[in-house]
Amino acid sequence: MRESILSLFFQGQATALDLANDLSGSRKQISEIETIIQIEDMQERLVVTREMAVALCDAVLHENLPAESLSLIGFALMASDSFEYDGDDVLGDIIADWSAPEINYALNTENVRKFRAWLLDLEEYPTRPAIGKTGSQVISIWRKNSPEH
Repeated sequence: MRESILSLFFQGQATALDLANDLSGSRKQISEIETIIQIEDMQERLVVTREMAVALCDAVLHENLPAESLSLIGFALMASDSFEYDGDDVLGDIIADWSAPEINYALNTENVRKFRAWLLDLEEYPTRPAIGKTGSQVISIWRKNSPEH
């Protein structure tokens, strides 16, 4: 996965198909719980907006991008030094939701519609209950691997 392709998608200069093709093969399963994501960093910075996240939702809802791709994108956005989201709590929460669907919301059409509604303030983002430490276990480990330039 190249951050530059995601940036181009956000700027309307790459299609959802370009993005889907770029994401293909970037995930390598190491063990039952460990995954390495190959991400090529970009040099420039980009502020991610709700509109950009809505564009991702629309790409999924129009079946131009697989819903499960949002997990890679969410992880890449969180692990990146190049993408920022300017203190928008709902956007940050949704990106976190995408990055860990196994503990947040499954990445399916129904939930992508919810993400879209929350991003557009058509519905209020739900309050999360506090998660206790009792009985917790590691569900998954994702690591970023950046190729040498």
